[in-house]
Amino acid sequence: MSPADRRRTRGPRVLVLSAVVLLLAVFLLPSLQKWLEQRSEIGRLNARITQQQQDLAAARGEQARWDDDTFVVIQARERLRYVMPGEVPYVVDGPSDADRVSPQQAATTVPEPSAAWYENVWESLRLAGNPADAPPPGTPGLGSSSTTTR
Repeated sequence: MSPADRRRTRGPRVLVLSAVVLLLAVFLLPSLQKWLEQRSEIGRLNARITQQQQDLAAARGEQARWDDDTFVVIQARERLRYVMPGEVPYVVDGPSDADRVSPQQAATTVPEPSAAWYENVWESLRLAGNPADAPPPGTPGLGSSSTTTR
């Protein structure tokens, strides 16, 4: 067979082969896409199953703690203020930490608004950009600084 004859028969063969490959691609690509989607869905479901198994293990641990009578007694004492028969319950009713500060001292620690809210916001942004101008810690109010730029 001469090279010219081979070229003549090669053209239709290549055309038929490329048509078959194209036909296979058209039919197999949607199936491949579905397969990839299903694989990702399986991965998501496996992660969800793992999370639910961890939640179930935590719930079973909590249930096991509540099956212990000592734990139930402790919870009843703390949450419901129950006491055992024969015990005398005491409730401490007195000043709390908030009562240790006098009203005058509390009033001096509350900053007085010296400017409109938007001026305080602007001053806060300016100070955030240049911490060297920031007032010392504990200084009440942002608007009390005399270095306001406008």
